[in-house]
Amino acid sequence: MRLKHCVSKYAAIFAVILSAGCLTHGVEKSSSPVHKYAAEVAKLAAAPAPAPGGILMVGSSIFRKWTNCVQDLAPLPVRNRAFGGSRTEDQLYFFDQIVPSSRAALVVWYCGSNDINGKKTPEAIRQNTKEWVERTRTALPQARILLVSVIRAPQKRTAGLLPKVDEVNKDLAKLAGSFPGVIYVDVNPALEAADGAPVAECYVSDNLHLTDEAYRRMTLVLRPVMEKEWKAASASKP
Repeated sequence: MRLKHCVSKYAAIFAVILSAGCLTHGVEKSSSPVHKYAAEVAKLAAAPAPAPGGILMVGSSIFRKWTNCVQDLAPLPVRNRAFGGSRTEDQLYFFDQIVPSSRAALVVWYCGSNDINGKKTPEAIRQNTKEWVERTRTALPQARILLVSVIRAPQKRTAGLLPKVDEVNKDLAKLAGSFPGVIYVDVNPALEAADGAPVAECYVSDNLHLTDEAYRRMTLVLRPVMEKEWKAASASKP
């Protein structure tokens, strides 16, 4: 009887420990880390919705740091919702908060540079971008999409990443050619000398992000294409 009592006692103790472990595991499993860009995206989503039929700029810090884009591209109705140092996977993660509510007629994309720095393959970048294009076409059926080339910045040259940049840009051009209403624009010639070397005055000290001069040059390339595609999208509305 004494042996039976001891066995029952230890079985009960084991059951309590096991139950506590399951509860703890359940708490850990149900909790999830907050995405590092969640607060930034929440602010973008909480801002007043733009008027329908405008131009939405999305992507990473090359666009996010273009703080004068509204003035530079005026009178085009631009709204900038680029965030952080985002990668293509982040654009997919926050797609529903960023794109559909813009009600844009033209969406301008710059992303992939941080993927390359993060050792993502060109194939992975292409697949994510393709998924983003498909989701945008579903959410905004009348909108046109402008894919902007990844910049061949000095930082990419120093890190030996230019071949990947060039491959990604080739993929973007092919992707644009496979969808109606999707256009690819290469801004790199505007930021390079005749021999293909980067123009030093276009880059800040990190040799990655852009100066006002670089944005001025980009404006000269992007504005006419944006204006043309925005007007075409606006004219095609039912």
